[in-house]
Amino acid sequence: MNAHQLAVAAGADRKWLINSAAILRRRLRYNPTEAKWWGLVRLLTEALSVPLKAAGAAATASLEARSVRRVTVAADPTQSAALRIDLDRYESIFLANLSRALVHETPKRRGRPSRPEKGHNAITAARKYGVDLGLVRSALERTPAERLAMLEANARFVREMRTKGK
Repeated sequence: MNAHQLAVAAGADRKWLINSAAILRRRLRYNPTEAKWWGLVRLLTEALSVPLKAAGAAATASLEARSVRRVTVAADPTQSAALRIDLDRYESIFLANLSRALVHETPKRRGRPSRPEKGHNAITAARKYGVDLGLVRSALERTPAERLAMLEANARFVREMRTKGK
């Protein structure tokens, strides 16, 4: 995940992420867990006008409460007014953003795409050319020392044939 994908997954502007990370003295890590945290912080700050530091604390508290799906982040003593976060609903929005970030916002690779030659199969080509694949397989079943001895025997045979032919 890169910086652009993190911003898309969090539903935030890249500059907002950089500035907010500096204010909170928090290092930006480019992974889905961090994107989820930043997305919730952005939602609290922009939609509900919660101050950034309070939103960070609320996001941390709500995401750490894994067993409870509706988290009360802040409330007055009488419970007349409270800030509750529905994690199921937020998670569905976040997962849609994350999917978009990973699928549609993936950077293109530089250069030409590498393509294997169409219909090119080395074994089929060797068989068509007339190579005895049984000999190749039997040679590969031998140890390197046995293959070297076989090579030396063949070289000796070729030398003897050349001397007899002259």
